[in-house]
Amino acid sequence: MSNPTFDSEALCGRGAVDIPGTPAARVYIESMPGVDGQFVQIHGRGGRRIAVRGELTASDATPAAAHVALKALIRQRQELVGTIAPYVGTDGHTYDDCVLMSYRPGPARITGSGGSYTAVVPVHAEIHQASP
Repeated sequence: MSNPTFDSEALCGRGAVDIPGTPAARVYIESMPGVDGQFVQIHGRGGRRIAVRGELTASDATPAAAHVALKALIRQRQELVGTIAPYVGTDGHTYDDCVLMSYRPGPARITGSGGSYTAVVPVHAEIHQASP
């Protein structure tokens, strides 16, 4: 299992899970008076949503430095919101024509001691694939 990436940037570093939704069917359906059944026109497939969850981590020599490094990583990923790029899932499959819709961090925690500290934050990203 690999870390999911958007535009070659890892969205999370550990515990990654992605949930690709199904592409939406694009159809026109009409009922006609006095006629059994419905008239259906198929117009291909629409987009899909992909949910990504995991943890983003950063390490440094002090708790404050680890926290600063983690916040920088979060900002880098949030700057990708609204851009179009390929998304590569946890199974290595590439989804083209994707837009990063949101990148939300949760509360951070810091672990470690003696000059080695790691800041960890749970993250949740929403991706829209425009043309599956």
